[in-house]
Amino acid sequence: MSVFASILDLLASVLHSFRQHKARALLTLLGMIIGAGSVVLLSGLLAGGEDALSSTQQFVEEKDVIEIENSSAPEKQRNRTQRALDYLDQGALDRSVATGGSPAEGELMDWRHKARVGETQKNVMVLGASAQALDLYHVKLELGRFIDEHDLRQRARVCVIGYEVWKDLLDSTRELSGRSITVGDVRWQVVGVLTHKPPMVAGPGTWMWDRRVVVPATTFQGVIRHSRKVDSIYIRIVPQLGDIIQAVARGRAWAKATLLGRHYDVENFKVDSDKESQQQVEVIFLVINVLMLCTAALSLFVGGINIMNIMLVTVTERTREIGIRRALGATRGDILRQFLLEAGIIAGLGGLVGVLGGMALVFVAAKVLAYVLGSWTAHYKVWAITLGLSSSTLTGVFFGLYPAWRAARLNPVEALRYE
Repeated sequence: MSVFASILDLLASVLHSFRQHKARALLTLLGMIIGAGSVVLLSGLLAGGEDALSSTQQFVEEKDVIEIENSSAPEKQRNRTQRALDYLDQGALDRSVATGGSPAEGELMDWRHKARVGETQKNVMVLGASAQALDLYHVKLELGRFIDEHDLRQRARVCVIGYEVWKDLLDSTRELSGRSITVGDVRWQVVGVLTHKPPMVAGPGTWMWDRRVVVPATTFQGVIRHSRKVDSIYIRIVPQLGDIIQAVARGRAWAKATLLGRHYDVENFKVDSDKESQQQVEVIFLVINVLMLCTAALSLFVGGINIMNIMLVTVTERTREIGIRRALGATRGDILRQFLLEAGIIAGLGGLVGVLGGMALVFVAAKVLAYVLGSWTAHYKVWAITLGLSSSTLTGVFFGLYPAWRAARLNPVEALRYE
């Protein structure tokens, strides 16, 4: 009980000091506020940025997906017999043990068609896909259903349209029964509408999901392209054991070897040709995270020096008070704890204000960025909040150690004579 009473006594003394020097305490808090607030703010913005990039991604770029696409053969192989990617290649890669037994998804694209309803026309991109396309591309349904196995077997002339196509051609009607669009002189029954998926930066063209028309791959093959060729093949790796990176590397090597065997050893395809740009983005985010932590550490360091300076001034101003306390029986440990507690409370309070301020700024920034870019979510990282509070408090205690030690080492007699 005496220990608890002692702590309360020290806390009351610290609060009394705050009330006497409010302006000084506020200025001392500033460094901690900036340091802790920057950790929460920047971590929230980075997490929001990564989430926005993922939610607005228009193409498949995940780490666990192998992409194989058509390409020109090397110059020395161009005179040899060649064959393009087709559904037989997809079948050879489908559900292989080397890829974790996951299905291979063939993608067919045609950028040259217009969709029309009556006199209204709109440029669209037709995508021939399978029933797994929703999971592969991370898109969702707004209305209706997606392409199913029955549509693929029957080569049904059904389609799922993008949000913008639905809005412009069907006037956002929620009743899809009996509604159809015409693409490339072929009439397609609309069975579903995709949820709005805007890119980070919108622009002309039909590459956006909002401007796509998804049809069964088998129907696309027979009605539009009249061939078995595919533009791309995707395989999502499901590792059985070990690291996903190793599993992807094994699956990539196996897919390349399999296709070379089928393509007469002519490498007229590319495997994960765009993953380098994705890795560059990841490196950029990593560098930004490191810079963020360095900036926060620098702010806390400056704030810690400020705390040390203020505490040294406080020790000098309260020399007589220290002498009186020593005369009344306070030990050097009591004096040391008093000033360490004061430094810790100053820094901890600054960290708390900084964390709350950082969270408020994350919320405001998310609202503004969502309005400007169309998609942005506020993220509050637990590790950033914990780091902001703990690092600011520990910084205050560390930099307050020398002033507290100096106060504890004062001679009581000389302290009582101090004017």
